[in-house]
Amino acid sequence: MEALYSSVPYWLVDHPTISKFEWKQGHTFGSSILFLALSVSIYLSLTLLSLRFASHLPTLSATILHRITAVHSLILCLLSLITVVGCSLSVLHQMPRHDWKWLFCFPPNHTHTRGPVFFWFHVCFLSKILEFIDTLLIILSSSRSRRLSFLHVYHHAMVPVLGYLAIYTSQSMLHIVVITNASVHVLMYAYYFLCAIGKKPWWKRLVTNCQIVQFIFGFPCSAMMLYYHFTTKLGCSGFGPWCACIAFDVSLLALFLDFHSNNYGKNNRKGHDNKLEKQA
Repeated sequence: MEALYSSVPYWLVDHPTISKFEWKQGHTFGSSILFLALSVSIYLSLTLLSLRFASHLPTLSATILHRITAVHSLILCLLSLITVVGCSLSVLHQMPRHDWKWLFCFPPNHTHTRGPVFFWFHVCFLSKILEFIDTLLIILSSSRSRRLSFLHVYHHAMVPVLGYLAIYTSQSMLHIVVITNASVHVLMYAYYFLCAIGKKPWWKRLVTNCQIVQFIFGFPCSAMMLYYHFTTKLGCSGFGPWCACIAFDVSLLALFLDFHSNNYGKNNRKGHDNKLEKQA
């Protein structure tokens, strides 16, 4: 067991692929604007076409759909767990000694997109493209008209765009976003995996609550970033994309609170089918 603990930092932080990682626009896989534009455009086009021609689309049997969902959810659950551990260890490794300000404010013009922390940023960004399969599985199900919501599509389309801008500008607090978001995804995809194999857990509502908490948690962290941005000479890196991200978080918080109210409110009709949307 001790050998396992000692090997984890190497494979998740110190391995040359991770420790020497450098994100270069147009060279690193998935780092080009064309990749982002094509990915999001294809996603939105196929989603809108599926809504327009829903009656002409085939549906998968429940058995096949459950098997694919189980594999997909298990992969994303494990990937999210590895990301949480890897990014957390990388922060401890890459953070300047005794510089707690770094947790909330990357120094502009001095923060290069290299090292283990940015490796896990990149992994998280690519995982958001993989999560497009969530929508495909809904489209191929018999309940697509009920499950394919605005919240689902809005979230899945916007996150890769904001993630790309965040990496491109070395946005401050990216590690906080990655760790909190991936932590919620561990719980969420574990729930979907168990449901897919016929073992529906009791903590469905907890998933939604955690999704809401992650957005609320971002506000005090952002307040710290704003404090450092306006009280230091150079400010914080990635302030522009942060403004877009905080506006997006506010909109998601409002949508999730509405979802929570509709599904868990006191006046929610008894026996209502509350299938949890795959987001966040």
